[in-house]
Amino acid sequence: MAAVVQRRFTLRRLSTWALAPFAIAFVMGAPARAADRAASHPLIGKPAPELVERMFTGSSRNFRLSERRGEVVVVGFWTSWCGSCRAYLERLGKLNATYASAGLVVVGVSLDDKPTSATELAHALGVRFGNVFDAEKVLGRRFQVGDVPLTLLIDRNGVVRYSHGELDPAGDAALLAELRRLLDE
Repeated sequence: MAAVVQRRFTLRRLSTWALAPFAIAFVMGAPARAADRAASHPLIGKPAPELVERMFTGSSRNFRLSERRGEVVVVGFWTSWCGSCRAYLERLGKLNATYASAGLVVVGVSLDDKPTSATELAHALGVRFGNVFDAEKVLGRRFQVGDVPLTLLIDRNGVVRYSHGELDPAGDAALLAELRRLLDE
């Protein structure tokens, strides 16, 4: 089995102001919690940007986010070289299997430079939910992805309501709570 190398993924340069909350937390000795970072995503409360791409996994061939109004959508950004993205894809698969019948749509966005890397990982994991490629990072910029993995929850009206980075037990619980709330609306 090949060793998994984790690299930092950056699409945009963070301004000094964007880093201020983390600097303050570091200086004061309080670690910046993932939930705090997620809550500060710039798209929270705004209409989700359009996402139109051809899928390389899943049951349909194309995905258009604007056609998913009336459904809750999870958009998960990942790469094959991200050390934790393998487990992340498995978690997204479980969300899809559990909540699809309740109106949840899960779509993954691979930010890999080489589509073959993403395809190989998705097929090795048996991913069944839809995934698209973003080798040119157009969607990554549009959705303001700084690090992967990144999860965005989009409500039935197309508004980004929640974001979360790395999923861990606490992150999973927070994501599930918000997801259930959105499905109940």
